[in-house]
Amino acid sequence: MKKMIRIFVFLLSLSVLMSGLSCISAGETAADSEEQPFIDLDLAGMSGTIVYAQVYNLLSDPSPWLGKMIRMAGYYSYYDDQEHGIVYHACVIPDATACCSAGIEFVWEGEHTWPEDYPEIGTDIVVTGRLEIYQEDGYDYLHLLDAKLVLNQSREAQP
Repeated sequence: MKKMIRIFVFLLSLSVLMSGLSCISAGETAADSEEQPFIDLDLAGMSGTIVYAQVYNLLSDPSPWLGKMIRMAGYYSYYDDQEHGIVYHACVIPDATACCSAGIEFVWEGEHTWPEDYPEIGTDIVVTGRLEIYQEDGYDYLHLLDAKLVLNQSREAQP
């Protein structure tokens, strides 16, 4: 049991270290400051295990990241809540073994028509937005606001 705790603490520490290093490398330059916002947490360049651990950590305790710019790469998905007339869009990240997944809802900046302007389910995307909490039906939910969405051409779409 102690060995598992040590491994978990090591992975968590490595996750924090990697997220700090990715923030340093994601800093903006004068040339791109108008196009690219400063990224506080860049999950797009991390390995599957680290990303999954960081997203789990973020979902468990979002307080350090609220109001921060987060970039993540994953697969597009949505949920059409017909009862409330709302469509929720998400960037879903599988873990390294692809057995589990975690995702974060995003609100795409600008005017977009559902479903015409949105990618197909399983399309590989990169989303960058400001992490915020909102309440709905008495529950707290996380989402990336004012999100920029781009297609990620580096991987194939998932079924």
